[in-house]
Amino acid sequence: MISDRQVQRSLRFARPVLAEHFDKITAQQILTDLEAAYPALAPGVPEFHSPINRMVLGIAVDTLAFYRVLPAQLSWDVKAIMLQEFVDNWVDGQFDRWIARVGYANRTMHLIYRRRWFNQANRANEPDGWQYELLPPTSGLFYGLNVTRCGAVPYLQAQGAPEIAPLICRGDYHVLKYLPQGVTFRRTQVIAEGDPICDFRYYLESGSAS
Repeated sequence: MISDRQVQRSLRFARPVLAEHFDKITAQQILTDLEAAYPALAPGVPEFHSPINRMVLGIAVDTLAFYRVLPAQLSWDVKAIMLQEFVDNWVDGQFDRWIARVGYANRTMHLIYRRRWFNQANRANEPDGWQYELLPPTSGLFYGLNVTRCGAVPYLQAQGAPEIAPLICRGDYHVLKYLPQGVTFRRTQVIAEGDPICDFRYYLESGSAS
């Protein structure tokens, strides 16, 4: 199910991207097309029971909708720039409440939230959803996890747009500014680029107390 709230948020994330790249008339037409694109997407969206799976899939659905309404004559390189801007706006939108920013930036609250996230998705164990493997703590590691199953990649493949999955994954680096102080993020494998897992590692920077 695609809610009206999801559609309206997607329009909000798209609006500044379109304003930067198009004249007002063209931008408004694309926004109109974007809003109209969602009914056609709805039948192909998996019906997850897990709110975590629904939320994470949302970025793939919204980015796909935006991709489909971009003018066909644009080159892939230009589309990729606009898609990445849209993804980054989408990521920022998840932190548009102060409680989300404060909680995510607090080390203890961050770990509680993220462990709840991973455990909830794992318990749901939905075939089209996500599965996570939380790693045991080691020296210098705030926490680490492997994404062993990603719902976005097969969804986008089924929709004929696998090329946009890596752009969505790069949005994870946009979250860096919301991490707790003294924590940094690295990743060397991404399912969307053909790797078997996504290896998320959150390190404590040198001199940062655990």
